[in-house]
Amino acid sequence: MENHSYRESEALRPTSLDKAPTYIDGLDHILKGGLPRGRTTVASGTVGSGKTLFGLEFLYRGALHGEAGIFVGFEESTQQLRENAATLGWDLENLEKQNRLVLLDGRIKPETVISGGFSLKGLLAVASGTQRKRNARRIVIDALEVALRLFDNPQTMRNELHALNTWLQEAGLSAVLTIRQARGVPSAYEEFFDSLADCLVRLDARVDAQITTRRLRVIKYRGSDFGRNEYLYTITMGGLRLAPISTVGLRHKPLGEHMTTGILRLDDMLGGGYRRGACILFAGLPGTGKTLLASTFVAQACGRGERVLYIGFEESEAAMLENVRSAGLDLKTHADAGCLSFLVHYPEAMGAEDH
Repeated sequence: MENHSYRESEALRPTSLDKAPTYIDGLDHILKGGLPRGRTTVASGTVGSGKTLFGLEFLYRGALHGEAGIFVGFEESTQQLRENAATLGWDLENLEKQNRLVLLDGRIKPETVISGGFSLKGLLAVASGTQRKRNARRIVIDALEVALRLFDNPQTMRNELHALNTWLQEAGLSAVLTIRQARGVPSAYEEFFDSLADCLVRLDARVDAQITTRRLRVIKYRGSDFGRNEYLYTITMGGLRLAPISTVGLRHKPLGEHMTTGILRLDDMLGGGYRRGACILFAGLPGTGKTLLASTFVAQACGRGERVLYIGFEESEAAMLENVRSAGLDLKTHADAGCLSFLVHYPEAMGAEDH
């Protein structure tokens, strides 16, 4: 009896869901490993939120790691996709030549719909043949709502959606469907895809205080745990990048040895100076010498042969160097020697996540 109970408990032990890593910086941490392999993920979002980039990067990085993929687009031509990807340093054409990526143009001519001859079935047949020929394991169907809006008959649209759902289940591909999120009341196809998705991801580009910020949220993930918060993300020259706070954690090192501040009396007050690895905050009204204190610390670090990055939100590099020179600090020599680098921007130039 005990052996029978043991075997039964073993059979009921949960198994981990097989996942397809996205290789998108920070995203797999939120997804606890990646998107569901062999299942459907729906990425919906507002205009400019990066839905197409999300799907394309999933395919591109998957192809680099040995998983061939298919991209079906209803909004942009394949040539536009190649050109846009090239600005990120992605050579899609090379992957196409290596049979690791296939771009299919799903755009429909208006006269085709007027004649009543349009259906997704033909495109799905092409995708099936491509899957077998390339041994593809991933697929992205981008801007599907563009095609669905061309169906005048609601019943026809529902039939096409069910045919798509059936095809996705039988194909066994790790699929990403991108759709534009409607304003106000969700459309009929949005509700269908929300139900269809094994993993549902919302991308959002919002404007607050005249500054655009982007947020990603995983709404649901069948069979898997996931990060449930909204996460800042940015579109960089290398693709999407997320920085979930949970990836930072509490793993900082203990404080190190003392370093001179460059001011002897301040060193005495601090018991020998700043501690290496510490975060030092200078707070004060304008004119109290915050920049000079920081610049003295910079001069001492560069004098020890250490490299320094100076991030400023108030003065240009040239103005800062000249202003501290009047106080007897020559930082320009360190900058010319490559020991000191500057990164200066207006605070309002971009959102916090881009900074």
